[in-house]
Amino acid sequence: MRSLNPAKLLLLCALPLLALRSDLVRAENAPRTTLVLGRVSDDPKAHYEQLKPLLDYVVPRMADVGIREGRVLMARDAQQMVSYLRQGKVDWISETSGAALGFQERANARIFLRASRGGQFDYHSVFFARKDRGISSLSDLRGKALGFQHPLSTSAYLAPAAIILELGLPLAIQASPLERPPPDFIGYVFSRSESNLITWVHKGLVDAAVFSNQDWSQLQREQPAVYADLEVFHQSASFPRALELVRPGLDPAIESRLRAILVDAHKDPAARTALEAYSRTERFDDIDQATSEVLSRLQDGVRRVRAEIE
Repeated sequence: MRSLNPAKLLLLCALPLLALRSDLVRAENAPRTTLVLGRVSDDPKAHYEQLKPLLDYVVPRMADVGIREGRVLMARDAQQMVSYLRQGKVDWISETSGAALGFQERANARIFLRASRGGQFDYHSVFFARKDRGISSLSDLRGKALGFQHPLSTSAYLAPAAIILELGLPLAIQASPLERPPPDFIGYVFSRSESNLITWVHKGLVDAAVFSNQDWSQLQREQPAVYADLEVFHQSASFPRALELVRPGLDPAIESRLRAILVDAHKDPAARTALEAYSRTERFDDIDQATSEVLSRLQDGVRRVRAEIE
């Protein structure tokens, strides 16, 4: 049997690889037909039910830019979502201001719309404590325990933590709400829910807590007896309630069509149920100059939080 020329043998081995690479290039250059809406979630079932109705509303209205179907993709944490955005696995996400700024910085995602929820495009943080605790300012929190809600929350972690650091007050994480911090530090612990924050403060497990003014108003409506025992001792400046982002590299035609659909959705009765499911969103709007300036200031604070206490 004649042996193959080494050069011919090498070429024969390379042909399948060249064909595979050609197929991959064609796949990468193929038009995008699926719109993927993402979410960082510790409760995928609940969040899927929030996201899917709006996705089902949007997708049929994007046929003119080649979109044929929609998919929801959950990330277990911010790091995984950054990876999804960088790889192009997620096209569109909704986040609070602080988290959105993180995805903008780490994944080059682009903030392109703001959302009105609870009748407001903006909200702010309120620090509260029991009236009998004698806490009247942030400096009174030295040596005490403060409840935050979640590491991705803007109103209940990122913005208030930035305010505390700006005042030169050091923060120290605690293993539980029962742990006591060093005298010169403000201890903090994450509750994972607004209801836990209220309970912890009311029962004295932590000395104070912080969440949004919308949560404070809800507390007043729904638990007037508990509300009567508590008081706000500090408030932050306002910042956007929720922001919509798109991944880097998304086809401009797809982004433009998505923006137009979302901005006009509040005018369409067919979108009402989908918007309500989407965290009770009333409408979407463009980012104006004032909002951009607020986000720029907030970004400085978020960077400091990430650098100094995480």
